[in-house]
Amino acid sequence: MKVWLVGADGQLGQSLIAYFKQNSSLLSARFELQPTNKSDVDICNSDSVSRYMAMFKPDIIVNAAAYTNVEQAEIDIELCREVNLVGTSNLTNTASHHNIPLIHLSTDYVFDGESISPYLETDDTQPVNTYGETKLQSEKLINEVLKQHLIIRTSWLVSQYGNNFAKTVLRLSKQHSQLTMISDQQGCPTFADDLSATIFKLLMAIDAGQADWGTFHYCGSAAMTWFELTQQIWDEALQQKKISSKPEVVAISSEAFAVQANTKALRPKYSVLDCQKIKEVWGITAPDWTCSLKRLVEKL
Repeated sequence: MKVWLVGADGQLGQSLIAYFKQNSSLLSARFELQPTNKSDVDICNSDSVSRYMAMFKPDIIVNAAAYTNVEQAEIDIELCREVNLVGTSNLTNTASHHNIPLIHLSTDYVFDGESISPYLETDDTQPVNTYGETKLQSEKLINEVLKQHLIIRTSWLVSQYGNNFAKTVLRLSKQHSQLTMISDQQGCPTFADDLSATIFKLLMAIDAGQADWGTFHYCGSAAMTWFELTQQIWDEALQQKKISSKPEVVAISSEAFAVQANTKALRPKYSVLDCQKIKEVWGITAPDWTCSLKRLVEKL
């Protein structure tokens, strides 16, 4: 099976490539992975997408490309829309034209955060920022155009690659004696290595003939706040002797932080995802978060 990985230089893209290489003895016999970034193929240009499709002739597309800077999206609205919606539209249309499936990564930020229980795939979507709105629009477009698709909503992605919360707080722990962290936004941190393993499990199942298309949730197994995640990362880093001491962490509300940092984007207060459906349909469950956290910090 030829797999076109779009967004190869992003956090998830790099993790997928690393996972493929680490498991090449198993995966290379079944898959030919072709990663591309913007310099290879401009997904916002339909001709560029068409030329690549004609050249590589993939059997499936994995779209890990996205504009994910939630704060900057409120300023670069058109660029965010171009990448998240127009780019997705071009990939979806070419997948439909060539009758191949698409695996598309989406986000917990399609929800407004007003729930008091984990979000199901069928719950109402009411994004509160531009990033979430463009991701929701891309989901709707895929559902309208392409039957053979998997939309995987995930949350709070962390890894050793790119810019993400885990790398930032570990760096800050070595620069400051005290930090403030938001304590009233709750979600599920997801280790990119675990999500990469999930995507390859889906690819293997599709290659074997399974075709249970639709929208699914996949995220880390533990819900927590940014304040709690910070503490956990530092505790694990301390145990692994990656830091000699940890700063004091001061809890702060979303509203107070927005004033302090002059932020423009709203975030959902609660974006915990219910992942029962992907377990029942595809047999996939997230590893214990304690184990994922340990492996994450080892790689930071």
